Order: sequence, then structure tokens, then C-alpha cells
Amino acid sequence: MHDLTIRKYINNDFKEVIKLLQSHFNIDNNIKDLDNNDYSYGIVAITNKMIVGYIRIDKLKDIGKNCYYYLLNYVCVNSNYQNMNIATKLLEFIFNEAKKNNIKYIELTSNSTRKAANHLYLKNNFIIKDTNVFIKKI
Repeated sequence: MHDLTIRKYINNDFKEVIKLLQSHFNIDNNIKDLDNNDYSYGIVAITNKMIVGYIRIDKLKDIGKNCYYYLLNYVCVNSNYQNMNIATKLLEFIFNEAKKNNIKYIELTSNSTRKAANHLYLKNNFIIKDTNVFIKKI
């Protein structure tokens, strides 16, 4: 992939990114924007003038460790472009951003059934954290 560009999401990317997200996740059809700010923003991968990958970053404060970390969400690559190292390139971009911004660690969650995604994370030196995830719907 010679013409791959990785950059921050901009508002003009909205329609393509929503389409990509909806093909991978249960995303609300009524969502109107994916606004960026200093603490939450998207990263896109573009090839052939088409957005083929996306990751959302939330910069959070770990008060126990008195540091900032990134929480990654919505890691996805267009199914026609998978296994071309696009997700790895997106992660490398984020790792470089983290180093520049004094981020101490990066966290994400992944369902155990997502074998390819989990392989990607392990290949990129993420470790599995022994935890339970709880949710209470309100």
C-alpha cells in the first residue's frame, strides 16, 4: 500500500467514517457528528482517496497513577482492505502521538471472539489485562 495516509479526522470525513463504523459496530443512525477536541478525536487511514480505517482516541487522566493515557475505541478497517497492515499503521501513528504527548499507556477492550483484532493487539505488544468489564444500563 504505497499511498496510505494516516491523519486526524476532520468534519468532511463524517459520511465515510459513519459508513465504515456502521459496517463494523452497532452505531446509532441518528449520530450527527464525531467532533474532535483536545481529549477525544479520531484517526483515519486513507488510500485511493477513500477512508479505509478509523480509530477513536480518548485522552483520560489516571488519577491513581497521576498520568494521562489513551483509551482506544472503534478500531476498524474496511473489510476489502484488511490484512494490508492498515490497522498496524494506525496504531503506529497513535504510538508516536502518545510518545509526543507524554502518554504513559494505551488501553482498549476487545471481545474474545474477535480473533483477528486480538491477534493485531498482541502483535503490537498489548497485553491482556486480567479484569472483568461490568456495565449497568440506565
